[in-house]
Amino acid sequence: MENCTNSSTVAGNSEAIAKATICMLVLAVSLVENIMVLVVLKKNFSLRRRMRTNSFFIANMSVADVLFAAQNIPHSYNYIVLNGHWILQGNIGMVFCKIDMFFSLITMVTANLTILAIAIHRFFVVYFPFKKIITRRVCFSIIFLTWLVSTLFASPMFYYADLISENDFTTCTLTDVQVLKTWYTVLAGILATTLVAMLVLYTAIGLKIWRRKFPGDANQMAYLRREKQNHEIFKMLITLIVAFYVCSLPILTLQLSFALGFYEVLQVVHGRFIAVVMLCLNGAINPIIYVIFNKSFRDKVKVALSKCTCARTAIYSLGKH
Repeated sequence: MENCTNSSTVAGNSEAIAKATICMLVLAVSLVENIMVLVVLKKNFSLRRRMRTNSFFIANMSVADVLFAAQNIPHSYNYIVLNGHWILQGNIGMVFCKIDMFFSLITMVTANLTILAIAIHRFFVVYFPFKKIITRRVCFSIIFLTWLVSTLFASPMFYYADLISENDFTTCTLTDVQVLKTWYTVLAGILATTLVAMLVLYTAIGLKIWRRKFPGDANQMAYLRREKQNHEIFKMLITLIVAFYVCSLPILTLQLSFALGFYEVLQVVHGRFIAVVMLCLNGAINPIIYVIFNKSFRDKVKVALSKCTCARTAIYSLGKH
């Protein structure tokens, strides 16, 4: 009987380590990709002294994805292998617990609000092409608001989050279960509301783009180029929205089921693990979407990679000599 117990324990530990490794790899890829996005955008800004509004919003999303990946890489081991046991104890452990709960909310809400901001920006660009409504100053103000709103939403975590110990097993959670349920419900409401707003905005944008008539003058080629760029950006942003909600829906559904009392109904084999991996995957998918749908960004990435290749070749040549 003891051998069987030991075997099952080893098998369980191996499975947990494998799951944690998968999550950590996904998050590591997300971290590297989004840092590359920020580096490419920064180099472009340094060279041209000018960056489009969309690029600032993309940079904002990448910052949120970098923070999310950096925060959750150690959590993959903590929550999957250690079953959520909080290693840090005492006042230091409590402080890190509160910070952790805070950033868990702020990064997801910021990314969601940034996608909404991009939708609003594209709406103004398509419907008022000769007016610069969202200037650089307005863009920075919107980016600030995405973090401010997220911060205000997540700030009560500094009060409610705490360490709870039972039988030498410590977890970082909210001390009030009702507050936890309320937070899950409010978060679901925010994501649902922004989704409806984006659907309305992009429906209006799509109708406007596809109903436009081509001019019959010498400016037709310039117009066609602009329209092609609008189509590419439109497809990119729709894909970003789909990716965000597809990746967020599983974990959000589990959280909402806990808040509304039907969590046991959704218990499936490896269900929570799949939901967590999907959530982690979103940050790794976003840079790939930028490269696929944005030719300008794709060209910048190629230049950056070619420079890296040249640098490696030069270092290798020096090493041989």
